[in-house]
This record gives sequence, C-alpha cells and structure tokens, in this order.
Amino acid sequence: MTSTNTSTQISNNGLNYYLFDYWREMGDHRTADYPLIRDGPWLMLTIMTSYYIFVKKIGPNFMKNRQPFELRSLLLVYNSLMVVANAYFFMQSLQWIKYGSALLDFRFPAKDDYSLPIQHQIWSFYLYYITKYVDLLDTVFFVLRKKYSQITTLHLYHHTVVPILGWMTIWYRFNVPSITLFAFLNSFVHVVMYSYYALSALGPSLHPYLWWKRYITQLQLLQFCAFGIYGTLVKFLHVGYPSFAFWMAYSQSILFFYMFIKFYFQSYCRKSAKQS
Repeated sequence: MTSTNTSTQISNNGLNYYLFDYWREMGDHRTADYPLIRDGPWLMLTIMTSYYIFVKKIGPNFMKNRQPFELRSLLLVYNSLMVVANAYFFMQSLQWIKYGSALLDFRFPAKDDYSLPIQHQIWSFYLYYITKYVDLLDTVFFVLRKKYSQITTLHLYHHTVVPILGWMTIWYRFNVPSITLFAFLNSFVHVVMYSYYALSALGPSLHPYLWWKRYITQLQLLQFCAFGIYGTLVKFLHVGYPSFAFWMAYSQSILFFYMFIKFYFQSYCRKSAKQS
C-alpha cells in the first residue's frame, strides 16, 4: 500500500512539474509572473480553443435564425482604437530596435538583463501581445454580421497561430531581434489595415476611395519577406539561436508568405484576368 501511494505521489509530482513548474523553470524569469504567461500555456490554449469553437460552431449556430447584426458604429470605434494602439506600438518598436541599429546585433539575447529600459520594453511588448487577442474580435464581428466568406483558412490560421507564437516568444525570450523586427513591421501593417477598415465602416459613400485594399496584402507579403531574409542571415551567422526557436519562427514566415501570396493571386490577379 505504501509503495502504491509513493509511486502515485511521484507520478503526480512529475505531472505537476510538466504542467506548471517546467514552464517557469525553462522560460524567461522576467516575464514568468505576467498574466497569461505564468503557470504555463494552459490559459492561452483555453482562450484559443474557445475562440475556434465559437467561430466554427457556437457563433454560426447562434446566428442561424437571426439577421446579421448592424455593427457599423461599433466597427468604426473598434477599428479606430486599433489604429491608435498599433501606431503606439509602431513608435515603441522603433525604440526597441533603436531606429534600426539594434537589428545589426544578431545575437540571441541573454535573459539576465533587468535594467529599467528592458523592464519598460517587457511591459510594452506584453501589451502589444495582448492586442493579438483583441484582434480575435475581427472574426467575432464577421460571425455576428454573417460574413462567413471572410473567415477563410488563412484568416483563421493567422488569428489562431499568432497569439500562440506570441505566448512562446514572451515565455522564452521576448527581446529577440527578429521578433522586435516583426513587431515593428506588423504594427505598421496593422495601422494601414485598420485605417482601411475604419474608413470602410463609414459607409458606402467612401468605398470608391478604398481602391488600395490590395496594397495592404502587398505590405503583408513584404513583412514576411523581410522577416525571412533576416532569419536567413541569423541562420548563416550562427549567433546562438536555439534550433527549435529559429525553425518555429522561420517556418511560419514561409508558410504565411505562401498563404498570403495564394490569397493575393486568388483575390486580385484572377479577378483582373476575368474582368479583362
């Protein structure tokens, strides 16, 4: 009986370690106590699973016998706030990369820097990460407006994977140069994108002036190209990046580029060919 209890206790201790203690031990201690980061990825995974279930099941079932919601005013406010938020993080990321000079230091950063500038960067980057959960409202609004055609595989994959990768970044090492480069590029793209959505929410009278939507996708493609080129430099310079961290980020930039360029050709090039 004692032997059975002992082995059960050992098993429980091992399970508890990999569920909770492992994540604190192996991660960046500077971010270990932040909400959503502490105690492992389980809260983040719960949020993302709930998001997926809502988008695929609960939301469509709720809207099945209902008229689409008219959310123009809400969308105008939401998109305008996202423009402001991403403009703020764009300016912050300029400081993170020291206006470009920090990107020339390709080394994988240590996690023992507790200086005030780093503490400020942690908090700013964490808030930037939180906006990736706010981005999930894009899909929620599509569901409530019954714009199901907008919820493409690309859209759903992008909105699901980014918070997961963001969590892993903050948990393991938030100030990797390639990640700060991504935040810089991505926040700029989102300023342009949410500006487009905000103007679109003003009504049909402005739609003739919103001919530049395709260029948003081009900006997205450029950011993945830049990220991929930077990642290639990192790989060939052998500057201490853990293999799993490098390939996780690098493979996603390639996959996103493929998915976005496929979307671009389907949405714009084929339409232009049909019209001509």
